[in-house]
Amino acid sequence: MIKNLKYRFSCFFTAGKIRACCAVVLAIITFAAATMLNLSVNTVTVFDGENTFVTRTLSPNTASVLSNLKLKSQSYDIVSTVKDENKTIINIVYTFPVYITNGGSAIKVNVPECTVREALASAGFRADEHDIVQPALNTVLTDETYIDYINVDYVSSSRTETIPYSTSTVYSNKYKQGTTTTLTKGENGSREITYTSKLVNGEVVSAEVTSVVTLSSVVNEVKVVGTKKPTVKTSEDVKSISTLTPAEPIELDKNGVPVNYKSKRTARATAYTYTGNNCATGVAPQPGYIAVNPKVIPYGTKMYIKSSDGRYIYGYAVAADTGGFIKKHPTGVDLFFTTESACQRFGVRTVEIYILE
Repeated sequence: MIKNLKYRFSCFFTAGKIRACCAVVLAIITFAAATMLNLSVNTVTVFDGENTFVTRTLSPNTASVLSNLKLKSQSYDIVSTVKDENKTIINIVYTFPVYITNGGSAIKVNVPECTVREALASAGFRADEHDIVQPALNTVLTDETYIDYINVDYVSSSRTETIPYSTSTVYSNKYKQGTTTTLTKGENGSREITYTSKLVNGEVVSAEVTSVVTLSSVVNEVKVVGTKKPTVKTSEDVKSISTLTPAEPIELDKNGVPVNYKSKRTARATAYTYTGNNCATGVAPQPGYIAVNPKVIPYGTKMYIKSSDGRYIYGYAVAADTGGFIKKHPTGVDLFFTTESACQRFGVRTVEIYILE
């Protein structure tokens, strides 16, 4: 009996001990769970500039927290987020749409209360005093607005340009007629031209020259055309043996040769004087009428004759006579002189005969 009581008491004591241990463990677990739960809960405070919203959440997602709040508008920007352990403070500002027209396109941006200049900047436009903007840049925007923006820029550029030289002609009798001489050689100049271009929305609409700087001076070319006529002699200026006169004076070059003639021949020449008879063609002999072989030089041929050594200028002559000399010298000529002594001085010479007509 006593043994049985001891056994029962022992069992009761052991079961109570176990229950106590379980209770302790359960309490520890409950405390730990509560502590962990308390640590995992975040307190989020949202301030929109007017109202404050406080919420406790297990979600670490800020966007999810904000979407569950009864905000005035779901269009907003987060200005700042400050976290301190399980506390989060968020500052937001409400935004509204602003439509910016630029050229043929329109851009929509969501902005908080701001100036037109700031709204343009948020869209990537840098407005300055040259741009055309409506409303004005310092206008404060508080709700949906349309902005007309025209970008105006002034851009300077420069380029180097060649200044071509010009050529002038002067006339001078210091130079031979018909000759052209370069008195001053021409040289191109150069200059730098600076332009200011007006660009509207990136396209050039006008440009004006703002400065011109000469880099090198132009040297104009000067050409001289000679007008000095060469000294021209004629048969009238030359003392000749012939007393015949051509219809017009025969123009001679500097060597005493006719400028214009049909042909030239070199011949053996002798001299003769009065015989008491007329020439074969019936004319009375006189200096200028010469004897020829009419088969070589036809009668009436007009010519100009000078000795090859230059000592005798017989002058203007006409084929008017013939003689026996043509038997031995068929290509020769016989020149008429007024005296026997003149014939002897002349003797036999080679002459140049210039056939005129």
